[in-house]
Amino acid sequence: MLKGIKIRLYLNDEQQSVIDRLLGSYRFVYNQCLSHKIETYESEKKSVNLSGLGKFFHGNLRNEYDWLQEHNTKVLKQSIINLETAYKNFFKQGRGFPKFKSKHDVQKVRFPQEAVAAKTFDEESSRLNLTKTISGLKFKCSDRDKNYLYKNKSGIKSVTIIKNKADQYYATILIDGDLLRNLDKPQNDIVGIDLGIKTLLTLSDGQIFENNKYIRSSERKLKKLQRQLSKKQMLSTGEFKFSKKWNKNVEIKTPSNNRKKAAVKLAKVHQKIKNQKLDYLHNITTKIVNENQVIVLEDLNVSGMMKNHKLAKSIQELGLYEMRRQFEYKSKWYGRELIFVSRWFPSSKTCSCCGWKNNNLKLSDREFICKECGLVIDRDENAAINIENEGKKILIGQRLPEFTPVDYPLMDDPIGSNAGMLRSNDRLKQEEKAMHNNFV
Repeated sequence: MLKGIKIRLYLNDEQQSVIDRLLGSYRFVYNQCLSHKIETYESEKKSVNLSGLGKFFHGNLRNEYDWLQEHNTKVLKQSIINLETAYKNFFKQGRGFPKFKSKHDVQKVRFPQEAVAAKTFDEESSRLNLTKTISGLKFKCSDRDKNYLYKNKSGIKSVTIIKNKADQYYATILIDGDLLRNLDKPQNDIVGIDLGIKTLLTLSDGQIFENNKYIRSSERKLKKLQRQLSKKQMLSTGEFKFSKKWNKNVEIKTPSNNRKKAAVKLAKVHQKIKNQKLDYLHNITTKIVNENQVIVLEDLNVSGMMKNHKLAKSIQELGLYEMRRQFEYKSKWYGRELIFVSRWFPSSKTCSCCGWKNNNLKLSDREFICKECGLVIDRDENAAINIENEGKKILIGQRLPEFTPVDYPLMDDPIGSNAGMLRSNDRLKQEEKAMHNNFV
């Protein structure tokens, strides 16, 4: 099974210089090939395929720019493969048109399996070896990941070196090996999970995971560093280029050394916040996957929820997409089953005991009080129990895992009402209201 292991690299000055030159060459080849594809299409009205880009790389770029011969050809040609992938994503998946790479963004370079050294790891000194010129890279990771890498080093498929905006170096190793560890039989058969803002996760068994709000706790520090960065100067280069946006030639400016230092300081704080949030999410998802055989989540429309400007910042801080991604791949790793309940399911408004529905439930009502059976329960816990019960129905085939308002009655209308007669505009309003009420 393929897994990605991320390790932190600690480089000396010489190693850093070699990798920086490789990153620059990798980016240069990508940009030159993208420019060649665009110019060829505009002049000849035909697209250059992967084979044509390979000929352009060997026949033009390597002959014209001698410094490209310093690096492994198989590594540099991976940038051409990345470009072709970006074009396929644009045409087939509707993603944005490929953009030129900038040295001010996160930089990556991928080493394919055939370009990685036979003795990839020096286990005695914890060193990573890639090619003849890039070897002896000191790295650190958890003992579990290190043992897994050493045990399955023959199954390495690729190694990607990453340099982030904080000038930190990482390596992501794609490796084909056994499971990290065999898990014991889970404690629970099934668990429902309600996502929220006040509390990040509420489980149907009563467990609560708080929202630590890492971004808000660091807002003052971020604002201070952003003010310092905005006051640092951009230096004039004396060169001009044509801007399509302004329809005129604009002067090219470069950041001063002080501005670069301020940008790195700000990037390090952002990286620390990201690491804190990822570590917290990993701890949560691993714990839940370990303890439960079946996990039931809400299939939320996060992009639609972000349109609510009152909640957008809080929703963005949660990292819902990353949490879902972790649940999906960890469930596959450890043989768990992951079920998604439709966003249209009224988990917050329905009594988990008798099924009575409170259509007048407000966001300020943090307790659910049933007027039929008298149940008094926390709002989020009630929703988590309802999600678990709905997941059980999906398991035994009483519900479809995916359904639309046409297939299932709308949550704010009684069964058998004019649900199918609603216009598309009403459906959008219903969807926004449902997401808003169920999520918080």
